[in-house]
Amino acid sequence: MSESKGLPPSLLDISNFSDGGLKVLVVEDNDSDFELMCYRLKQGGLKYTATRVDRIEDLRKRLEHEEWQVVISDHNLPGFGSEEALRVVRDSGLDIPFIIVSGSIGEHVAVEAMRAGADDYLMKDKMARLVPAIERSLRAANERRSLAAAELAQRESERRFAAIAENIPGIIFQMQSGPSMQRPTVPFVSEGVVRLFGVPPRLFLENPHYFFEQFEPDDAATLFELLMDPPKPGVPVSWEGRIKNYGKRESRWVYMNAVAKPRGNMFVWDGVLLDISDRKQAEERLLNAQTELRLVTTEFEKRREQERGAIAREIHDDMGGSLTKLKADVAWLNKNMTLDAAAQEKLDDMLELIEHLLASSQRIAKDLRPGILDYGLIPALEWQMNDFQKRTQIEGVFQCNVDELDLDGEQSTALFRILQEALTNIVKHAQATRVDVELFVTESELTLEIRDNGRGIENTDKLKETSFGLRGMQERVAAFEGWVDVSGSLGSGTTVMVSIPRSIQTGEAGND
Repeated sequence: MSESKGLPPSLLDISNFSDGGLKVLVVEDNDSDFELMCYRLKQGGLKYTATRVDRIEDLRKRLEHEEWQVVISDHNLPGFGSEEALRVVRDSGLDIPFIIVSGSIGEHVAVEAMRAGADDYLMKDKMARLVPAIERSLRAANERRSLAAAELAQRESERRFAAIAENIPGIIFQMQSGPSMQRPTVPFVSEGVVRLFGVPPRLFLENPHYFFEQFEPDDAATLFELLMDPPKPGVPVSWEGRIKNYGKRESRWVYMNAVAKPRGNMFVWDGVLLDISDRKQAEERLLNAQTELRLVTTEFEKRREQERGAIAREIHDDMGGSLTKLKADVAWLNKNMTLDAAAQEKLDDMLELIEHLLASSQRIAKDLRPGILDYGLIPALEWQMNDFQKRTQIEGVFQCNVDELDLDGEQSTALFRILQEALTNIVKHAQATRVDVELFVTESELTLEIRDNGRGIENTDKLKETSFGLRGMQERVAAFEGWVDVSGSLGSGTTVMVSIPRSIQTGEAGND
């Protein structure tokens, strides 16, 4: 076993090697041949460190404990040859260039050695080829390592992709569409189709129609139209549809998101198809709950208005009648009896108290349910604006595009209460000097617009559902499948618009 070191400069890029240069392990039993190899390495300008071994055990130890860039082996050594040396190098798991040098090697043996993994071979009488052979072998090894690293990265990427595809609640797919195609084709679908559709991927690849046949016909038609229309490259498109349920109680829903990129005269779609059945069922339950809540709220409002009407009538008929009779009796006493000063003062106080109670009962009855509503919505809104103007000294104007309106009593009460709430909010918040109210009536719709010239609202206030009584208004119009909109800006006043479908009066609901 011996070592030899060469001198710079180097004709080979050895920037990845240690300071000692190219580390060469030489399997050779002849010192003279080893020295010749070292001479050729120096002559080639390589910076190198060469170590010679002549036993198979030393070769194994050197490979195990040191790092080498190339192995050069004589073909015939006492007790073993280049074939066994090559096998030891390959069994070590190292990808090191292996070059055979021999005084006499047959072409057949050389070819077999190359097939077994040797990088090159050369005759000892042609050692001038040694450095070029090393350079070529190092380049080949680098290419092998790069290729192996790329293949490893690709396998890892495929493994990760497979893991992701396996764990999403749906499938990953690729489609192709274009003007020359009757319908999109499906060159790839992930294994998730087995869970989603209960069929293997090959059916989608073999039959272009099979993918669309998995969906309800109406939904399949919208998906087909979406994919066949010329897409905007790079812009995601989305779609929701139902899988055929084949008589099952509940439909299964899927959501698609895909992006197209041009390829020749076609587009290639990469996308996902996710099972959103649980989400759809949750949305349906939420919608049902909202509908039930709306029905309960509507019934509550209806009963509350009925109770208000009943209480208002009792206050008006019973208390009002009793107070009126009591006032008449006290007035008779005041007229027909001669009282001392103290008794007369007490009687006058009684008359004043009765007047106050009568006014209070009338005000309470009016607040509970103004009797003016019995005459229709238009007179009620006119009265409300006149009363608002008297109480607040804020100018109020009411307009309507019709003179008479036949309307369901519940809708009349709802619009009356909405205007009442809006006017209350104007007094509290708007700092306005004028309010304009317009009721616009069509055959199918009622729109109530309330405008003030007050301080206006900020955008952040519009986003608060509880601001300006919006929640109460929304609850009232939701019962009729209507809508509410609040608009305005600071310094420009506020506009509240309410719209509900028109319902013709069908009974005596307005009299409750």
